[in-house]
Amino acid sequence: MLINFKVKNFRSIKDEVILDMQATKDKTSKEQAVFEVGKIALLKSTAIYGPNASGKSNIIKAFSVFYKMILESMLRSNMNINLPNEYFKLNSETENKPSFFEMKFLIDDKVFFYGFEIDKKKICAEWLKQEKGNKILFERTEQEIKFNKYFKEATATLKKQTAERVLFLSILAANNGEISKSVVNLIQKMNVISGTQRGNTLDFSFSRFLGNSKVSERMKEFILKADFGVVDIKASQKMISAKQVQNIPDKFKEVLFKEDSKIAERSLKFFHKKYNTNGEEVGNEPLDFFAEESDGTQQMFALSAPFIDTLENGKVLFIDEIDASLHPLLCQYLISLFNSKEKNSKNAQLIFTTHDISLLKEELLRRDQIYFTDKNKIGATELFSLSDISERKGVDFAKRYLEGRYDALPYLSDFEDLRFYK
Repeated sequence: MLINFKVKNFRSIKDEVILDMQATKDKTSKEQAVFEVGKIALLKSTAIYGPNASGKSNIIKAFSVFYKMILESMLRSNMNINLPNEYFKLNSETENKPSFFEMKFLIDDKVFFYGFEIDKKKICAEWLKQEKGNKILFERTEQEIKFNKYFKEATATLKKQTAERVLFLSILAANNGEISKSVVNLIQKMNVISGTQRGNTLDFSFSRFLGNSKVSERMKEFILKADFGVVDIKASQKMISAKQVQNIPDKFKEVLFKEDSKIAERSLKFFHKKYNTNGEEVGNEPLDFFAEESDGTQQMFALSAPFIDTLENGKVLFIDEIDASLHPLLCQYLISLFNSKEKNSKNAQLIFTTHDISLLKEELLRRDQIYFTDKNKIGATELFSLSDISERKGVDFAKRYLEGRYDALPYLSDFEDLRFYK
């Protein structure tokens, strides 16, 4: 389970920001949205608000870098590309300095910290710590690696095998280190959906729908509950010659494909009820998902498999712009799934960015579930929680947000006199 995530000197983030999934002790807030592991109370979901270009997406991107660095670490040793160090460029203090990432998490009711710092060429620092007893299991400064004598999975031999672009954690996990492997397995149970990579999400959902009949039935149920007028969904896939591909000119086929190339041709049909002139039902009509269904329907189908997978397996899901192409009521429905004890019995966690102010209400989100990003006078992202702000209970969060009570609003120079809810 995720307890918190820290990042520093990455894109618009100069100083350390912390996304904290620990619940406050506010007993007046929605308790269904909290679960306990031992003495630690954790949130099931967290929303991040803020104006465009304030750094909301950079929180998600930072975790994506953390995630990929761990899962792809072994591959990077032989790749002649820069590491994903994107330092804060608007200050000489941080220029060409390492980016910092750290996650605090639970494994078998034990609290650990794992993090690293990277520049474009190497791992500058790395550490794994256990909270109980304040144990440093290992720590690294460039190629100097020190480890606790009781941390048996770390050895001098593996230390020598660790290249400057490879994480020591990945080396230990690849050699079946018990704790290190558990950390990597936990990371593998976390997923990121970027606003710029919807195609990958759709590909995942299509593959899950086609490859598992039980999953496809749950995905159908997920879509039918969203009330898009869909009564059935059918999918198929077949391998065809590249020459048979339609809608691509032959001259481009020659460039894109080898002569004997085979590609997958996918078909996804959403069936809707069809009526005669008297309004009587006469059957079902298939619509092509890719050409005829709305953006909202496509988005809901794309999200269906990741949501089901996350909820059923107690995973952690990061989503950038959850409200893209979706009606506010559908967004509320998705979030309520995570906040529900019945629907989220495995205590999965959801972290998302949004502009949808209809979600800013106490019946859906607690104060500690609501975060804001804003930029300070030097253009650096700051992240803060509504629970950090002294606020009366029972107020309209959305109204006060639009009134500028929490800052984190765009400055509209031509609309200085604009006021909401007059």
